[in-house]
Amino acid sequence: MRLNTVARAGILAVAFLLAWAPHRAHAMSVSPTHIELKSAGAECHAQVVVRNDSNAPLPVEATLKKLVIDRDGKSQATQDSSDFLVFPPQTLIPPGGTQVFRVTWVGEPLLDVSRSYLLTLSQIPVKLKQANNRVQVVMAFGVAINVAPPRGDGRLDLVESGITQNSKGQRNPVITVRNPSRVHALLPKATIKLAGDGWSKTLSPAFLDQNVGIGLVQPGKERRFVLPVVVPPNVRHMRASLALAQGRN
Repeated sequence: MRLNTVARAGILAVAFLLAWAPHRAHAMSVSPTHIELKSAGAECHAQVVVRNDSNAPLPVEATLKKLVIDRDGKSQATQDSSDFLVFPPQTLIPPGGTQVFRVTWVGEPLLDVSRSYLLTLSQIPVKLKQANNRVQVVMAFGVAINVAPPRGDGRLDLVESGITQNSKGQRNPVITVRNPSRVHALLPKATIKLAGDGWSKTLSPAFLDQNVGIGLVQPGKERRFVLPVVVPPNVRHMRASLALAQGRN
């Protein structure tokens, strides 16, 4: 084993395949892991709570980057962003204590198009007194932040639907949706109806929330979703319909 080895346990909600429940691992927990904001008004700020469950002080640093999601749901945190004020930027949380990080939008108040960001809360590595053969586990948690214009709603148009087969040999519905609007949309705000060859299934927003996760579709982009439902063997052709609830994401 190398000396002064640092192992990073990156537990990021930005995978967007997880429901946005509080993440907990080892000595650190973060809540919430998904935030919806507006670029103006009372909804331009939020709070994130970090708890230190260990018996040692926990140094934590906050960083923020712009976030891009591709067609298959893979996320990429790009350049650093100055669109937010995050306070405190660094802190030392005492054993058993909590720290509230205040996140305030300071970018363009009359935003034209929704933007997405990743707030990363990372444990700061500390120098080990006895470095020989010791591994320091450093945790990092991601908080997905979407910022919408003051007015407007996202849209989701169904582009295509079909059936795919997973690694276990099960057949799952697959849909591709497009957001033609300037406001981001979330798949769990939708009700999806599937039908074919005498079989039908309705996926409620609650079901999608629990089994798909955030389901972010950024403005002007497409997303492909494999839905966690087993299609019976006798169903050869499947059709889908989607209805997106309007209002605040």
